[in-house]
Amino acid sequence: MPTLEVVTMAEIRSLEELQAPDDAALIFTPHGLGGPMPAKVSAEFLQRLVADCELASGVAEGTRREFDRLQRLFAYGLLDYDVFTMVDDRALLVMEQALRERFVQWCAGAVTFEDANGLESPRSEDVHNYDDVHIVVKKLGRRSRRGPRQQPSPRWQLKVGSTLIDFNGTLAGLRTWARAAGLLRGQRTRGIEHAMSNLRNAVAHPTAYHRTTPVETARTLHDLAELINQLWGHPTPGGRLYPAPVERDIVVMAWNDAGSVHMAQADALRDDTGAEGFLYVLIRSVSGLGSQYEDPHWAAFDSRFETTQFPAEYLWGPGSRSEALAWLDAEQPKGDTVDYLDRVFMLREHDGQLYPPMHPEVAAGLTEEEQRGTWHTIRADFPQHAFTHVRGLNDSPDAHSRTGDCRSCAAHHLGSGSHEQALRAAETAIGLVVPRRPTIVRIPDSLFWPHRF
Repeated sequence: MPTLEVVTMAEIRSLEELQAPDDAALIFTPHGLGGPMPAKVSAEFLQRLVADCELASGVAEGTRREFDRLQRLFAYGLLDYDVFTMVDDRALLVMEQALRERFVQWCAGAVTFEDANGLESPRSEDVHNYDDVHIVVKKLGRRSRRGPRQQPSPRWQLKVGSTLIDFNGTLAGLRTWARAAGLLRGQRTRGIEHAMSNLRNAVAHPTAYHRTTPVETARTLHDLAELINQLWGHPTPGGRLYPAPVERDIVVMAWNDAGSVHMAQADALRDDTGAEGFLYVLIRSVSGLGSQYEDPHWAAFDSRFETTQFPAEYLWGPGSRSEALAWLDAEQPKGDTVDYLDRVFMLREHDGQLYPPMHPEVAAGLTEEEQRGTWHTIRADFPQHAFTHVRGLNDSPDAHSRTGDCRSCAAHHLGSGSHEQALRAAETAIGLVVPRRPTIVRIPDSLFWPHRF
């Protein structure tokens, strides 16, 4: 006679037990892991972790309500530690929802597909939600399979401006669309988006039990808020993934033959206690010492090459302190704002030497002799990333892509060839390039960027 399996019912807890804090949540403090905090203090701490996750105006209502719910539920991890994991998992799914809702808004009621012969699909005027998008994609998929076996019908691709992309309605297709439409930006973030997609797939198709800490969940919510805001055209000031343009101030750099290098706000020139034997140069820079954007390579400034992490623009110098102050008073230069993501660099290879990245305007102003060699045009967030990509083309040619997005690093390869060909690739990406040849300014070699010649 078969044995009956006894099913154990879930524990029924009292209201007081449901309201009791989870000890696992209490050990997360503002200073890291430690002794458990009082429940009242922990409740405030957890809410403050995600309180600054704000969505911009214009975000679709469905996405906004889903995000608000996650932000509200996060604090309930104080009572049940597993809530953090549930919020984290759901946040990865809301990422796809945001992309879907933004796609429907972008369509404005119609999508256009085109085949390899240039034939456009009939415009679908009934795309009012993402289910309609799936219907259009499936209909075109069936049409592609109707061709004779000897001559299959060409694949349909989504038309995004003047660009055609593969699009099947999945998360990967949505990410490709968002990039093609210019809604998502940054080369480093491209890899992060891919990682977030993989995590979303793991949540949608789980294979094992897992738990997430409140720190990880708070980071996921911040990243999700940045992605959502960027999709609706609002980069995040000081953001990790999609930062807003940053302010540049007028700064002065000074150095002497002994290898001492200093940087300060330009008004420091008015201090008449300046040391003797120094040369001065004025630049426009975001790299304020001690600020969020302090540049680890600020002392490597070179007017010809992009050797600082953030964009630095040569203005005047080198010269004495009195000359620098006279120029500053006469010209009264102003600060500005600059976007440091998706910059375009040109790099030269000649006689076995790979030179540091150049701004296209500076590269365009080179002499005929300086233009010799093979040139590469790269889109990257930082000059070091562009340099690493080009070096990888020689050291690991199978790992780095010579066309488009690199599969191994945070760079997009725009073109290679002669100086003229590379410059043409740069102009295709950023528009007309006006040649510029600044006075050569180079900080002493003792403190230079690792890969200058």
